[in-house]
Amino acid sequence: MMDVDPFNAASDPSFFDGRLMIDILAWNWNLRVATNQTLARSKARSPGLDYGRDFTIHGRVRAPRELRGKEMKVTLSPFGPTVRFGQRGLQQVGALAELPSGSDFDFEAMLMLPEDAITSTATSLALAWKYLQIRVGDGGLGSTSIVAYGFHGRIHPNLEAWANAD
Repeated sequence: MMDVDPFNAASDPSFFDGRLMIDILAWNWNLRVATNQTLARSKARSPGLDYGRDFTIHGRVRAPRELRGKEMKVTLSPFGPTVRFGQRGLQQVGALAELPSGSDFDFEAMLMLPEDAITSTATSLALAWKYLQIRVGDGGLGSTSIVAYGFHGRIHPNLEAWANAD
């Protein structure tokens, strides 16, 4: 019987088109609370109170090589169960923007985080996650829509050459 290597999508160079790997340098879990009279009559959880729990990540691009070393600010913005995705909902899970020169960061990203994942995200950022991978829309790295993202504690062996290319 012949040994056949299983299919490895990472062996195709196009696999990396539109992908970014970011080293997580630091993170913070922000809480903001404010009164908001315009919410007083709405169905807000606490009428008249506006609050948010965002994670802010300071990262540095590891791959692709062309962007290596660029600084990135990533905000994880929680959303509730009423947000819908797919055909009749949102077509992206975040947005990416290049910032003007002179800014504190080269890029800024906003990623949508399910509210149910807040606690596990805080725990995993503190204990295990070191890398963030982002995949942008069909426009490649010029796209502003993020269609997928994932956090990881290590670089998968299939991605090491790409992530560590000189």
